[in-house]
Amino acid sequence: MPDYKFGWVDQPKSVEKVMEDLPFPVFADVHSQIKDSGKGKTTLLYEIVRKVSGSFPIRNQTIGDCVSMGCAYAVDVIKAVDIYINKDFEEWIAETATEDIYSGSRVITGKGQIRGDGSVGAWAARYLNEYGALARQKYGSIDLSKYDGNRAKTWGAPGNGPPKELMPFIKQHQIETISQVKTYAEVRDLIANGYAVTIASSQGFTNKRDVDGFAKPSGKWQHQMSILACDDAFKRPATLVQNSWGPNWITGPKRHNQPDGSFWVEADDIERYILRSGDCWAFSGYKGFKPQKLNARII
Repeated sequence: MPDYKFGWVDQPKSVEKVMEDLPFPVFADVHSQIKDSGKGKTTLLYEIVRKVSGSFPIRNQTIGDCVSMGCAYAVDVIKAVDIYINKDFEEWIAETATEDIYSGSRVITGKGQIRGDGSVGAWAARYLNEYGALARQKYGSIDLSKYDGNRAKTWGAPGNGPPKELMPFIKQHQIETISQVKTYAEVRDLIANGYAVTIASSQGFTNKRDVDGFAKPSGKWQHQMSILACDDAFKRPATLVQNSWGPNWITGPKRHNQPDGSFWVEADDIERYILRSGDCWAFSGYKGFKPQKLNARII
């Protein structure tokens, strides 16, 4: 197997702890607002990122910080959809930084429990909800314009965390609502309304896409990624999973102009192998998950 970088830590008790004080801990409880709104639809949220930003960021992690990568892709989508729907709401600055998410999840939410690389998906989701995220740019003397795995590792060491001078900037961009997702139908309807989903599990996949752009479940990955599209109109209903190992870790045919480094996963597989982990999260830019008018198939 190639030298893949992982970093998701499976801690069900930590997930349960995070869920204790959330207003909508389980998305199933509020699913009725948008239930079946994605049925039979093709929704490509990565195209909204392209439309708003002019390109799509391809991340390539160098340490076990995949949790922050999977979350950052979800935040990219939330930012882009907010801008796309609310034309004058704000402007796109840059892709979402990961070093502060990684360190904040480990040190602030996780309270320094993990000594080696890695984090818990719920910790990162809660950090983004309680604190926020940063765009990749310069903040005073701290330059986050380019990803730096060593910086992520240093900031993520017990007792460190994101520099205090960044916190006022981080607080400006909180994720309003986070909720645990467990079914394909939930993911489908969330994506159809412009809400992003970040996923963590121990399920691996092949590094070769089939003729329809799908990768088969194979092997074991302690890994976090993100779902950026759903095609419920195709003969094989599926979600598009975006990885953070650069553009070339996987090869083979693609559909719908999907980003490099991504692959389609069949509905049954995403539910059976991924969502059952309990550490998969929906993000909203506003409080709650209300229906949103979205022309999401921009192809």
